Amino acid sequence: LARDIALALGTVGHVTMLQRTKAGPFDLSQAISLDKLDELGQARALEQILLPLRAGLDDIPAFSLTPDQAGALRQGRVLAGIAATDGAAFAMLDDVPVALVDVLAGEVRVVRGFNVTMSKEDS
Repeated sequence: LARDIALALGTVGHVTMLQRTKAGPFDLSQAISLDKLDELGQARALEQILLPLRAGLDDIPAFSLTPDQAGALRQGRVLAGIAATDGAAFAMLDDVPVALVDVLAGEVRVVRGFNVTMSKEDS
């Protein structure tokens, strides 16, 4: 970042500190320090404070899968003939996140699969 700004200004530069204050819909008011996260992990209290996976994917278009399609994606297979908009998407089976996918011309390829089971509170 500093290099790009310096180049744009025709000079040189360096960074002594850089702090991200916001990323997408999240800001510092929702942040948890690594020490606090470690402490909560030791106490098995993470589930009470961590946001669900879907919270980080709210800005990505989602589409539903059949059980057979979900199984195929979980095995890394490409789905063909899917009616979804080209680009990144969030594939779900019912309310369970299956994968972050890339859609191109009706073909769906897994970018990142999720190994998630939903609790009764999440559904």
